[in-house]
Amino acid sequence: MRIEITTDAAEFRARTESFLLRDPLRHTVITSSVAGHIAGLVSGTSTPRFLSLHAEDGAVAGVAMRVQDRDVYLGELPHKGAGEVADALAEVEPEAAGVEGLVGDATEFAERWSARFDIGFHESYRARLYRLGVLRVPDVPGALRRATESDTELCLEWSEAMYADGGMTWLPTESDTIRRRVGAGQLWFWERDGQPVSLAAHQIPVYKWSRIGLVYTPSALRGRGYASAVTAGLAQDLRSDGLDVCLFADVANRTAGKIYQAIGFHPTHEFVHHTFG
Repeated sequence: MRIEITTDAAEFRARTESFLLRDPLRHTVITSSVAGHIAGLVSGTSTPRFLSLHAEDGAVAGVAMRVQDRDVYLGELPHKGAGEVADALAEVEPEAAGVEGLVGDATEFAERWSARFDIGFHESYRARLYRLGVLRVPDVPGALRRATESDTELCLEWSEAMYADGGMTWLPTESDTIRRRVGAGQLWFWERDGQPVSLAAHQIPVYKWSRIGLVYTPSALRGRGYASAVTAGLAQDLRSDGLDVCLFADVANRTAGKIYQAIGFHPTHEFVHHTFG
């Protein structure tokens, strides 16, 4: 296998587009990240790394990336390809703190990384990818509204709270990214009596798919169906634009899984995240 690494999102998309189009749902994280970089929606000064594996005839056989100083993300890879990806990224991204991908691939990558740097690793969480089937809109008082510039501070507050609730790291670049996404019309509220009660966002549509995430309801307002309402309302809006819709949920968060399945989402893939050290 030959490996190519580029920092140019447009170059990577041109090189791998036919491969990604074979399964755009499976690659939703990579395709939306690439599209976001090209559209200028991703902030920060870190250098992105987009990696492709190529067979002897030059055909793309796998993809991976590391962007925004986050952990390595693995797309579809050939058998035993994750170890080769680990070796290649270790040369240019040795500070990576973890990896996420399908269970077998992510574990193979983590084992190779662990051996190379003489460190351990542990599973930090599992995430399940869902796709929307028949949408069932819940009967919840209120209405969907797109966030505007005047809502930016509330969007930032709730986004950071969601990261804290999920045990995720709020990087210094996140605030600017949220501001850009508000400007791009990607954040939405569920409002009741003129007051925001829940927040949802979607990624930039790419290859006729759009992924919902984040979804957040303040703790004092939970248990009233607002998360279901904002997710279903946003999914309905995206579908009316001719898009397929997907989202992720933490496998350990059974409530989220039940909510999403109740409004019509079906599980398709399970991913694991390993943290090094």
